[in-house]
Amino acid sequence: MRYRSSGTGAAALIMFVFFMLIGAAIGAFTWPYTINTWLVFVGKEPAIVWWQGSLLGFVPFVGHASIPAAVITWVLMLFIG
Repeated sequence: MRYRSSGTGAAALIMFVFFMLIGAAIGAFTWPYTINTWLVFVGKEPAIVWWQGSLLGFVPFVGHASIPAAVITWVLMLFIG
């Protein structure tokens, strides 16, 4: 009897790459905003650019924290900025 693959490995790889790219795209917007906002708040020059944020978006737990970090930064800047 021959074993036939149903293609679930390829589908899982495609979904993994898709979610990694989504995380990188979200990180490209949110991490530079979050880090640069806090840098300006403490009197430093903004130093993070979009591609550095997208690299942070690839990191599993750091990438997932980008949206809450951006929202918390935005809310805090409403009151302390």
